[in-house]
Amino acid sequence: KTIRNIIRTVHNTHPDVIFYGEGWHMDTQLTKPGLSLATQSNAPELPGFAFFNDTIRDLLRGSTFDCTAPGFVCGNESSKDMLESCFLGAPGWAPQPSQSINYVSCHDNHTLFDRIALSLPDAPPEELAKRNNLAAAFSMLSLGVPFFQAGEEMLRTKPSKKEGFEHNSYRSPDRVNSLKWDTLDQELYRNNVAYYKGLLAFRKAHPALRLASREEALKKVHPIRYPNPHVTAFRVEEPRQELLLVFNADTRTVHLPLPDGKWYITIQDGIAGTVPLACAEGAVEVSALSTMALVQEKPVDVVAALIWEKDKFLICQRPATKARGLLWEFVGGKVEPGETFP
Repeated sequence: KTIRNIIRTVHNTHPDVIFYGEGWHMDTQLTKPGLSLATQSNAPELPGFAFFNDTIRDLLRGSTFDCTAPGFVCGNESSKDMLESCFLGAPGWAPQPSQSINYVSCHDNHTLFDRIALSLPDAPPEELAKRNNLAAAFSMLSLGVPFFQAGEEMLRTKPSKKEGFEHNSYRSPDRVNSLKWDTLDQELYRNNVAYYKGLLAFRKAHPALRLASREEALKKVHPIRYPNPHVTAFRVEEPRQELLLVFNADTRTVHLPLPDGKWYITIQDGIAGTVPLACAEGAVEVSALSTMALVQEKPVDVVAALIWEKDKFLICQRPATKARGLLWEFVGGKVEPGETFP
């Protein structure tokens, strides 16, 4: 009740404020009868309040409480049902995608890079970066609210003075907690930052990845099941485009059939963004430990009318601010969703 009152009061004057919290289930003793805590399980009672999604975190990187147990990006055959539910912004406790804060690292526990390194201690930095980016892509392209730790995009690490990595560094010195800006002198780290920027640009360019309601999500986002246990994929519908997102955690390149038509690849092999990198039809090769995003343009229905009287035709001038502005054309235009043909 207290949280609901706070949300309502703040939104009266600041409707864009986002409310979120951890929502863990603790052994908290209530001091008054009839009260319930603001935890994940009570999310249905708290519309407008989001919770950290530890389900997607542990599925992708591995359990927080067993720092060597692998997650999906480290080779574990994670439950496809759970991966698909998390991508839809629907972990068991979240009634709406807007209530799921999707993340794989934050201020607590190991950084994403360090957590992967603990599961795969013999992996070289280049491989760790690929697995890092696979987790980031799944988390950031999932429905819900994306969240990542400062420095995750530059493969932040917190090496311990003794051995291993710091997982609870609130009392550690700057040597551990500082962002290592000098790493950006190296190509691996610069490319990683660019990849994160590209993921964000792709997400911003596609509204279907930001659907706020479960009803819309179930209509427009469709999981695709491939036999390979290390591959999960989704087909996403938008009014003018379709998206195909493939997450390959296998250590081998996988050959996948494509739905009919021409598909433009915009995320592939460590490069992400909105500009097409290549075109594919029929099938596609998805590199090991990588994410691929493909976009297909839908046909656009257009109508035009020829209206004349004797030797005079009705034409109209295009707005100056649109493509081919101020040119003349017959009346008509695109058939918008919900409209019917004449």
